[in-house]
Amino acid sequence: MTVETETYDTNASLTNGLYTVLGNDVTEDSDALAYMRLYDNYGIIRSEIPIISYRSHRCLFDDNTMYISVSSTKIVGIDQTGYVSTIYDTGDYKLHHDYIFDDNKNLIVLASKKEAETSEDKIIMIDHDSGEVSELIDLIDLFPDYYKLTSKPESADDLDWMHINSLELINSDSLIISSRETSTIIKINDIYNEPSVDYMIGSDNFWQESGYDNLLLTKANDFSLQAGQHCVTYATDSSLSDGQYYLYLYNNNIAVSTTRPDYNWKKDPNYTNVSYDSKDGVSHYYKYLVDENTKTVELIADIPAEYSGYVSSVQEIDNNVIIDSGMAMTWFEYDKSGSLIKKFTTTGGKFLYRVFKYTYNDYWFQ
Repeated sequence: MTVETETYDTNASLTNGLYTVLGNDVTEDSDALAYMRLYDNYGIIRSEIPIISYRSHRCLFDDNTMYISVSSTKIVGIDQTGYVSTIYDTGDYKLHHDYIFDDNKNLIVLASKKEAETSEDKIIMIDHDSGEVSELIDLIDLFPDYYKLTSKPESADDLDWMHINSLELINSDSLIISSRETSTIIKINDIYNEPSVDYMIGSDNFWQESGYDNLLLTKANDFSLQAGQHCVTYATDSSLSDGQYYLYLYNNNIAVSTTRPDYNWKKDPNYTNVSYDSKDGVSHYYKYLVDENTKTVELIADIPAEYSGYVSSVQEIDNNVIIDSGMAMTWFEYDKSGSLIKKFTTTGGKFLYRVFKYTYNDYWFQ
């Protein structure tokens, strides 16, 4: 993929690191060779890392080793010389969209059960030492009444009724997950023992029929809710009180749910200026302040972005913001005030699943 760049008039500087392009046009079930590509601040490719198939979803680093997914069933650890020192297999599951470390360096992975009637609704753990795979969460157990309202589209192979596309660990035993199909952010507590839903950020109209609307946080200010969002990320700082934190995300701003064809998003008052297809619209970087003490969510930052109905990512790094509008094949770096510093545009492929910037310090560099 070639990259074209456009620099904007600003006094701000780009952050250090390499833009790591994760995912291009290879699907989960494809056997075609895929790549993870790394670009510098000039848009020049500096490394191309081949993987078996599908895509890498993020890079995790521990003890001079980089961990990435290299197919829909394998996550590997690669040492500084390029030697694959560890191979984890997902067993009876296929991974998708995201994986993270927990506090014990076990892998928490979004997964689908092989040969199941549903997809993208399980969360598994892979033990760091033994590689043993265990199922932590089946969302059918947490949302049985909502599950009953969903139906499989005629063109689909399975029922993708939640479509979880990101996860974040907080407080050692809680997860923040993003459900694209319901346009909802969900916090799950006690993930290792008795998982339960703590709260959700989403539409009360949408959740009312199934009876889960009592779990929703209240909006502290007036804004259009996220729709079809990706890459929900947890952040905090010293200015916040206990029970307060930030969640920032890529708000695709597309209100669609193929497994709830009966639901009329156009009549939902929680959304304004959203799109109902993947052709035209405006996406956004959103940053929320969540207050668990008052059970509220407040929109505190909003940067409009080139429209991407699906995929895409955001990342805060050294006071800058990186936004990847995946379907538009572009990524951007903004300063802390929301001014655009530089735009990168690629050619070839169908989309950019994610673009994260890593320094690779203590791995390749000092």
